[in-house]
Amino acid sequence: MILRPVGDRTGWSFEAAVALFLIVLPALLAAIGLGTEIGTRILILGLFGIGVDLIFGYTGLLSFGQAAFYGTGGFVTANLLIGHLVPNALGALAIGTLAAALAGALIGSLALRQVGIYFAMLTLAFGQLFYFLENSPLRAYTGSENGLPGVPKPVFGSLDLSSSLGTYAFVALLYFAGFFVARRIVRSPFGAVLRAIRENPERALASGHNVPRYKLVAFTIAAAYGGLAGGLLGIFQGYMPPEAFSIDQSGEIIVMTVIGGPGTLVGPLVGAGVWTLLRQGLQNIDVIAGVWKLILGLVFVVLITGFRRGLVGGAVALWQRVRPAQ
Repeated sequence: MILRPVGDRTGWSFEAAVALFLIVLPALLAAIGLGTEIGTRILILGLFGIGVDLIFGYTGLLSFGQAAFYGTGGFVTANLLIGHLVPNALGALAIGTLAAALAGALIGSLALRQVGIYFAMLTLAFGQLFYFLENSPLRAYTGSENGLPGVPKPVFGSLDLSSSLGTYAFVALLYFAGFFVARRIVRSPFGAVLRAIRENPERALASGHNVPRYKLVAFTIAAAYGGLAGGLLGIFQGYMPPEAFSIDQSGEIIVMTVIGGPGTLVGPLVGAGVWTLLRQGLQNIDVIAGVWKLILGLVFVVLITGFRRGLVGGAVALWQRVRPAQ
């Protein structure tokens, strides 16, 4: 079971809570001995996950090819900035996001002709196709297995955001904007139709809704979120990695969304935080450094078994049970 949107009756308090969290996150990380770079990476993955949540948590579409859009947006943005074809990072990110959305519209128009496992397998096939294109025909623009180094940090006039805190602030602002837009989407009549499609596509179709069109729009929006996150990844690292197109990337973002809680919007951010911090911590322990992937997998099994709605979904369900008693 997937929850309805978290905080439906909270007005602006939910956005305010997210904004406050983004402000204090660097201090929280510093308190446990971590830098803002970890926070920036978590926000980028959380932004990527919002798109996955829109199609999986709200529309019921499981896509294994979202890395295609993550990579597309990232490499288009990186090429524009490295070649000085666009004067600033926001312009390059906008073009990269648009390129990912166009790719999403194209792939969606083909993959969404199928349903269920056939749709999932088609997205996987398209994801692998993009990975092949990156490593062979388009290697001059992607660097193939070497990736693209030298992606410049964002600079706006006299405002230089090249420091780790400056980059975090830049990414945090864009994450909040992405979250704000997604929350407006899921709380709108359009979002209500997406949930109706998730619950019963046949009934939604019988009610007069153009189900294929709604699915395609949701899929395109999710691709745009992936493209924006990919562009931010290249800017944050100063390097666009070839792994952005990999099937592992598609799988991991689904895992993060499931851990955090699908159908919540903030679930992907929570899942990205848990996944990233666990990964970082396990890799730094010499005794288990060689088997950290096994341990991470076992933790994932435990989390999914213990929190079937994800961490956020479980917390909301608990709150809903406790609140009437107050």
